Amino acid sequence: MNKTHFVLGGDLKKSLTDGYTLDFKLLFKDAFSITRTHFIPLVIACLITVAIVGSLYSLSHTVLADLNQSSREIVNFIFSSFILTPLITGLQMMGIHHSIGLKTRSTDLFNFFNMLLKLALASLILNIISYIMIVILNAVLGDNAFLPLVLVVLYFNMAFCMVYPLIAEKKITPQLAIKLSFKLVNKNLFQFTLLFILLALLAIIAALPSGIGLFFFIPFYFNLMGIVYRQTCGVGVVATEVDDKNNDDSDNDDSSNNGSTEQNGSKNSSEFEA
Repeated sequence: MNKTHFVLGGDLKKSLTDGYTLDFKLLFKDAFSITRTHFIPLVIACLITVAIVGSLYSLSHTVLADLNQSSREIVNFIFSSFILTPLITGLQMMGIHHSIGLKTRSTDLFNFFNMLLKLALASLILNIISYIMIVILNAVLGDNAFLPLVLVVLYFNMAFCMVYPLIAEKKITPQLAIKLSFKLVNKNLFQFTLLFILLALLAIIAALPSGIGLFFFIPFYFNLMGIVYRQTCGVGVVATEVDDKNNDDSDNDDSSNNGSTEQNGSKNSSEFEA
């Protein structure tokens, strides 16, 4: 049994040094096609996530009703870091796997709870960065800080959109993932900004008919971002070559199979070295 490690798609180091270009027409076309092909497992995973998040938030409001505001914020942070973050990572990685032609199951949503500490640390760092910016803007702008705060939050969501997939797929530290995601997005900030504006408009349109369109848009979003990740970072995979030797003494001499190749998920990829 021989294993070959290789990368599908782009190259992270090259994207950081030489830059990259997103072909929006091809990007949206491929995302639509992939979503049609892999719709069921991803939409079920999204519904499971919504059910878990909704149930836990509802329970927290009931159980934590007697706590003060600070205690509630701490509990909400723990919930978002240790439960929501691994679930979102699972959805992102399902989109990445779809982008390289791998099939997924809805239960793949839970595959990254084994990286809980890394993902939670990344969430903590990102929340600290956001909090510091909020404090600074409130101190400088006072009552006029609302619009800048909204823009800063939207920018941070875009700039750090690759953090969790980088941790899960490249097996790198949270600090390095945050640094790489920030550099990667800002390497082509104009196209990323335009992409997120288009996605925001699509989300608004999808939500108009009683929110029914969101059932397609949300899986579409994760698949599209999976393609973006593949094109900019590359996805590590392992091809396993199995020599199937037929030792049967029967007359089926032509039934031997050599060199069948199996492709495994990117979670077995080698680490990215900065």
